[in-house]
Amino acid sequence: MYQRKVCQHCEAFFKGRRNKIYCSANCRKRHSEPVQNSLNSREKKNSNMRLIDSASRIAELYFTRPPFERLGMMKGYIALAKQGNGKMREILSNEYLLDRKNNYGNPFKGKRGKSFGSLAQACEEYCRHYWKASAREVVYNIAPDPDDGVID
Repeated sequence: MYQRKVCQHCEAFFKGRRNKIYCSANCRKRHSEPVQNSLNSREKKNSNMRLIDSASRIAELYFTRPPFERLGMMKGYIALAKQGNGKMREILSNEYLLDRKNNYGNPFKGKRGKSFGSLAQACEEYCRHYWKASAREVVYNIAPDPDDGVID
């Protein structure tokens, strides 16, 4: 007798034997794999630390420039990300770098750093102002560019 069940990995509905737990062999294999995050994987932790270090160094270059030069720099960073530079995309749209509650990617720690934030936070503000979309939508080419090529 077949019963309608819920897969323990992908939570999809499926019909199967009474003792069947997963909808497919692929779900069974994926469920037994360890999660790739900084707590479980030394390699992922090192990768994240390198990303945060790179974000902090680029943010330091950005925030030490006069404000009138920053718009051009941000435009260049976004153009790099839109062209497919994966590291720049990750720096500008990473959820931990966007979070204002932490200092990840902020080159200026302490009271002074609170006013600057990270490069991802500055990019989010820039994209919200000029594209009226999130930084993630802009750098992954989801948000359309203005028809006339001018960012309003």
